[in-house]
Amino acid sequence: MSTSLYISTGALRAFQQKLDTNANNIANVNTTGYKRRDQSFSELLTNQINNQSRADQEVGRLTPNGLRVGYGSRTGLTKLNMEQGQLLETKNPFDLMINGSGFFQVSYPSSTEGGAREIRFTRDGNFHLSPDPNQPGSYHLVNANGGLLLDQNGTPIRLNENNEVQIGANGQILLKNKNGLGDTYTSAQRVGLVEIQNPSLLQNLGGNEYSINTGALTPGANLANFVRNLTQDESQVTSGFLEGSNVDLGREMTDLITTQRGFQMNARAVSFADEMLGIANNIVK
Repeated sequence: MSTSLYISTGALRAFQQKLDTNANNIANVNTTGYKRRDQSFSELLTNQINNQSRADQEVGRLTPNGLRVGYGSRTGLTKLNMEQGQLLETKNPFDLMINGSGFFQVSYPSSTEGGAREIRFTRDGNFHLSPDPNQPGSYHLVNANGGLLLDQNGTPIRLNENNEVQIGANGQILLKNKNGLGDTYTSAQRVGLVEIQNPSLLQNLGGNEYSINTGALTPGANLANFVRNLTQDESQVTSGFLEGSNVDLGREMTDLITTQRGFQMNARAVSFADEMLGIANNIVK
């Protein structure tokens, strides 16, 4: 009876976490660049019971020697699903959509004075121009959270108010003087994209941004082992479009109902196990 109680309560915790994951996916069905998370389960530790190993135990027991008894399941890996989201046209030249794999890099000031800037990763390509207070007439590309979009060298992209800007399919920035002087020329900067070798290491920081969970890295590993800069030939960016969420609402609702049924059944199992323990205690008294 105690074992059934352990199994049911463990399953309740696992189903509750899966319900939270489903609810978060549904809440972000319209979030630009959002990637759904898939919840998996893993088996808890099992014990091997040797019912016939001693003559003075389990006399007359007919179950096989080496019976394995499990203790239910728990939440396993919460995997980030990197399927491409839907295409959303905005006609804003600074709205960027990544085709295929990759993440934008955005940077924020360090939380400590004199420290290195914090770098985060995102698929949300909704950027706009923001004046650089240190250089009048210059602009940065920033997202809704104030993060500066970085180029291929990890430097914030800087634009001049005198130039018209176009962003090519490989992220290359093309400039032309607004006064019509000269031809279009290629900037030394291009939109920098990086590939995360193991997306499961990404932890959600809110605002549709991620960082790598350094606590999950293997001993001796560092960020450079999991973050790779995409070359110009590998980068695929579409200007004037945004990537929608890859959440399938119908699938999520079906999954949510199934998970709720599993939660309810295990809640009843906990109730039955508690009643059985109560009956057993009354018999002993």
